[in-house]
Amino acid sequence: MTNSASALPAQTTPTGRKRMTANERRGQLIDSAIAKFGRHGFSGTTTRALADAAGVSEATIFKHFPTKADLYTAAFERSTAVGSQELITTLQDHMDRGEDEELLRAVTRAILVGFEMDRDLHRMRLYLQLEQEASENEQLQAGSRRYVLFAFLERYVTQRQTEGAFAPGNLNLLASLLTAVPVQYATYTKLYGLSTDVTDEEVVATYARFLLAGLRGGQPAGATPRAHP
Repeated sequence: MTNSASALPAQTTPTGRKRMTANERRGQLIDSAIAKFGRHGFSGTTTRALADAAGVSEATIFKHFPTKADLYTAAFERSTAVGSQELITTLQDHMDRGEDEELLRAVTRAILVGFEMDRDLHRMRLYLQLEQEASENEQLQAGSRRYVLFAFLERYVTQRQTEGAFAPGNLNLLASLLTAVPVQYATYTKLYGLSTDVTDEEVVATYARFLLAGLRGGQPAGATPRAHP
């Protein structure tokens, strides 16, 4: 006699519902983790709470993610990957055309939109950095620098310095500056909910103009770049 359960299609549960693929299950766990970590912090969220939120057992979580840290890393990497290639393509086009101010506008705008759309993700990261030891934050920072946007900005600044359009300076500091300023503003307004009397587009335009002036060694946007020794 054939077992009735074994006769069911491989992708169907005994209740008739379609069984999730491994990738679908990972995605579900990541979505639940972002929501939980973003509201209760990394230390304040147990694997039991994560399992209950996803409607699975703790064993299922450990099957896909051996530790909570692995789950956090997967959540961050998946979220930052969304739209990344489109953004890099846009930035590369501006870079190729020498449109520095437009490039910096696009970077700032992407950061503001990202914080607006993914509050839980950025709350999760903030919680984690406050709860971890300094050595763990250094590892987190090193991992973040592999994000394609940071790699692009380092390449961008290097090329423009080589061409003499940007003043000499520490590459890591200058590339980080291009994201640090809009991230700080987005943290205050999108995460903390502090009110402001300016629109996001005003912020985008102002930051791009002043960041570009700084990269050029104090020259205003629109000026002809001077050569640097």
